[in-house]
Amino acid sequence: MRLRSRRLTSLALAGSMIAGGGLALGAADAMAYERNGTTPTVETQRAAKAGNGPVATAVRNTLDVTKAELRTAKRAGTSLAALAKEKGVERDTLVNAIATAIGKTTKGASLTAAQRTTMAERMVDRVPKQRAAKANRGAAVRVAVEKAMTSTLGVTSAELRTARRAGTTPAELAQQKGVARDTLVSAVASALKSARPANAPDLTNAQVTARAEKIVDNAGRGPRGPGMRGGRR
Repeated sequence: MRLRSRRLTSLALAGSMIAGGGLALGAADAMAYERNGTTPTVETQRAAKAGNGPVATAVRNTLDVTKAELRTAKRAGTSLAALAKEKGVERDTLVNAIATAIGKTTKGASLTAAQRTTMAERMVDRVPKQRAAKANRGAAVRVAVEKAMTSTLGVTSAELRTARRAGTTPAELAQQKGVARDTLVSAVASALKSARPANAPDLTNAQVTARAEKIVDNAGRGPRGPGMRGGRR
């Protein structure tokens, strides 16, 4: 009886956290690691908070999206179910993937299959509250630029990030792929224009091109925020 009570309490706590946080997958992972009053390791806590826990990872792998795309969807008030539909992924496929991931956590392992499925369904169907446009616009620019670069270079988001973290600039990657630098600059400039926030300062074509060139020639992360600045220097 006591064991059943603990399981139901775990489910209730998980459900309330997920319901309150929308797509707060990192928080769900962090909570799921605790069991019987024990404290998760520092590495486990960092992984969960960074969105690298089993639940968050399962969502990204199943939907084939990046962390930035998930953040943008959350801030736009898009549920995981709606995002799955956009990606052509069945809702049940996502639910099963999340339920399986929950079962791999220490606390999730103590739940029944039905309880894990219930948790997963709540996460998938929960519609997060929309945030102010200010919080969303920087992520929108980053996603637009990343899509422009991956499409132009014929690489995946993961391959692009790996190259940049290794110190390779998008321009250098373009040269490796046989793509002209100007072609990549033009694609990035178009992305900056299309994702430009409505209340952002007006920029001339020359200014947009200059910023696109900074992004292309920089091995950093790319644009940061509404001003469409270049990446890390």
